[in-house]
Amino acid sequence: LDGSGCQGLVAAPSDQSTGIQWYNGSYIDTYAYGNGIGSGEGNSQGIRRWQSSGNYASQLCQDLNLGGKTDWYLSSKYELNLMYENIGQGNVLGLGNVGNFANYYYWSSTEYDDFSAWDQNFTDGYQLNVSKGAINFVRAVRAF
Repeated sequence: LDGSGCQGLVAAPSDQSTGIQWYNGSYIDTYAYGNGIGSGEGNSQGIRRWQSSGNYASQLCQDLNLGGKTDWYLSSKYELNLMYENIGQGNVLGLGNVGNFANYYYWSSTEYDDFSAWDQNFTDGYQLNVSKGAINFVRAVRAF
């Protein structure tokens, strides 16, 4: 939640994939460089525009229909870190891993360059850029 308590982010209660690539097979610039709160939705739309259809991380999130909601997207680098810190293994709120995240790498929607994008290790919180062809977990998020 933000300071007003009226806006925030909701993570899906489970992973959308335990092994999928960031891209659809094309190493191209999708201009998905947003890394702050609210950037994941725009990144996801840009990724879909440039990657088109296929079976890849952002597409899974945007196609998700869960709890009657269809506005899910792949989180930005910063939004993903918020999940790690607040409902994942980061545990800054003292809640523990209430999001049931795996001790593995999760994709963000934030692109690094034509060939790589940012992911986050949910074991230690470290973020790094890796090949878009790598296989990582995916957890969708939505804003309200």
